[in-house]
Amino acid sequence: MTPDGRKLGPLLATCLVAGSMIGSGIYLLPASLGAIGSISLLGWLGALAAALVFAGMFAWFGALRPDGGGFLANVEEAFGPLTAFVAGGLYWVQGLLGNVAIALAVTGYAGSLMPGLLGRIGVSGFTILTLWIFVMINLLGPRPVAWLEGATLLLGLLPIMLAATIGWLYFDPQVFAASWNVSGMAPGEVVPQAIVLVLWAFLGLESACVASAMVENPRRNVPIATLGGVLLAAAIYVAASTALTGILPAAELALSTAPFADAATVILGASVGAMVALCAALKASGTLGGWILLTSESARLAYAVDVPAAERTDRRPRPLNFLISGVLMTLVVLATADPSISAQFARMANAVVIVMICVYAIVGAALVRLYGGVGAERPWPARMLGVAAVLLSVAIMMTQDRFTLAFTFVVVAATIAARYLLAIVRKTPLTGEQMR
Repeated sequence: MTPDGRKLGPLLATCLVAGSMIGSGIYLLPASLGAIGSISLLGWLGALAAALVFAGMFAWFGALRPDGGGFLANVEEAFGPLTAFVAGGLYWVQGLLGNVAIALAVTGYAGSLMPGLLGRIGVSGFTILTLWIFVMINLLGPRPVAWLEGATLLLGLLPIMLAATIGWLYFDPQVFAASWNVSGMAPGEVVPQAIVLVLWAFLGLESACVASAMVENPRRNVPIATLGGVLLAAAIYVAASTALTGILPAAELALSTAPFADAATVILGASVGAMVALCAALKASGTLGGWILLTSESARLAYAVDVPAAERTDRRPRPLNFLISGVLMTLVVLATADPSISAQFARMANAVVIVMICVYAIVGAALVRLYGGVGAERPWPARMLGVAAVLLSVAIMMTQDRFTLAFTFVVVAATIAARYLLAIVRKTPLTGEQMR
């Protein structure tokens, strides 16, 4: 354990949360939402409401469980080691897939500056190289990663905020109105789709809770970082994305591979557009560093669910965790290689959201079980947060097709099987209590 003076304070912890969210989503989602239209603004607001429910859930756990166990300790206390291991395994899986998606975003931004990089071999090679660079940085410890996220957050936001502020001078209400709903579907159908798509941009809201062992005074700072990070990210998301819908018609947004760069080109010229693309690549790189840290930390927490608390002396991510993650992410890149970066990115992003929603549902149920009973301290807020998280998760899952649901089922089943295999390797047979 590092000394308290080397832990993350509220500012760096908030940077970790906001930086884990403000990455590939802010740069790529406006293009994805272009097929829906400017009605996607309602999707942003709906996703923000859902994100605040999920964030409140993790903030509550961060305040009530400041012992470095993260949310998995709460799940284990509520439902036993099996469920905790499944939650940790799912979080780890979504982290691996999400890291590949973010690395693909870095490659896409770099490809807009170096067209020769594009192509199946070039894309896969550059993506794998990017992943391993940030695996190596993570081996240096959490503070360099947090500082990197903070630095790239500011660097990445400068051109974005420039485009979003000056862009309002070029905002055309007629363009916004003409692009309101280009999907051809009723608002009741298209807005839920937009909410699910936008939720990709809010993944990472649980970062401070996952990394609570590395946060100074987590009882106070984890809630501050969690809710503050979500609100900071949301303010930037809504301002920037809404500005774009009044600058570029929906049809142009839908075809863009770098919407903010395209908007900056319209406003300030091609050289500024290139600068925005460069900053996007750098910001997504900072996001990738933070997510590799969180992915390896979740692997450590999941592996430790059967280890007695007194024996959990080393709470730092092990170097082997980072190296194993690097190898697995490399295999995912090769297995999903596609000539189209956007198609490969979309597959990864959608899979990540659905797997993560399963984690949110488990954590919400744990909140109800632990802090929603009769006699619990302030039971009603906890009960309402937990129930709302579970209902939101179920509603989101109901919007998915059969293939996605089947994929989710396979991932959950594989995680359960891994739990039993680990018990065999450890020679610790599962008891009735452990199997809860």
